[in-house]
Amino acid sequence: MRKLAIIVFLMLGLIASPVKASVYDRQYSFMENDVDTQLLKHNTIILVGSSVVVMGLLYLAPSSFTNWEDKDESPFSKWWKNVSHHPVIDKDDFFLNYVTHPYSGALYYMGARSAGVNGIYSFLYSAALSTFFWEYGVEAFAERPSIQDLIITPVCGAILGEGFYLAKRHIVSNDEKLLGSKILGKTTLFLIDPMTEVSNLIWDQNDKPMNNTFQLQGMPSYSHKGGFSYGISLQFNF
Repeated sequence: MRKLAIIVFLMLGLIASPVKASVYDRQYSFMENDVDTQLLKHNTIILVGSSVVVMGLLYLAPSSFTNWEDKDESPFSKWWKNVSHHPVIDKDDFFLNYVTHPYSGALYYMGARSAGVNGIYSFLYSAALSTFFWEYGVEAFAERPSIQDLIITPVCGAILGEGFYLAKRHIVSNDEKLLGSKILGKTTLFLIDPMTEVSNLIWDQNDKPMNNTFQLQGMPSYSHKGGFSYGISLQFNF
C-alpha cells in the first residue's frame, strides 16, 4: 500500500514541468498537466499535517460522535489489527460519511488541482491520500478502514473538487471578489482551497518562508501503561 502511494507521487513528479504562471491565470483545461512542484510539495505538507491534527481532535471526541470503540489496547497493536482485516461498512452518522468525507476529498483534490495537476491525476492524488494515508494510516489507529469512505472520499471528493476549482477560477478572475465583496471572496477561497491559501501565506515564490510565522503542531504522547493523549498548539505571528 505504501509503495502504491509512493508510485502516485513519483508519477506526479515525472510529468511535472516548470510553471510560468498560476493555473488560475491560464485557460481552463481538465487535461492540461503543468505542475508547480513547489506548490504541490507545500500543499502536501499542509494536507498531511492538518490531517494528523484532525485525527487527534477526532480521537479526543466522544465515541458517541465518532463511533470508535474505546478499548484498553495499545494504538499500534490496534492499527495492525485494523489494517490486517478487510474493510467494513461503518456506522458513522450521515454528516461524517456524506458531508465531511466528500469535503475532505475535495480539499485533497484541490491541493493538487491548484498546483496545475490535471483532473485525472488530481483524483489519483486524492485517492492515494484518502486511502493510504488516512484510511489505512492515521484513522486505522482507531477503527478499521471503511468501505464507504474508500469510495465516497475520492470519487465524490473529485466531483465536488472540480466544482471548487471552477468556483475558484471565477472568484480569482473577479479580483478575488464574490458578489462584489472581497471579504466574501477571500473567505470562500479559504473554505474551498485552504491548503493553497495557507501555502501562499507561509512560503513565497522562491520556496522561502515568509516573514510571517505560522505553526500548527500536533503531538501524540503515550504512557508506559499504553495510555494515549494528544496535544495541539497553534501560533501565527504577524
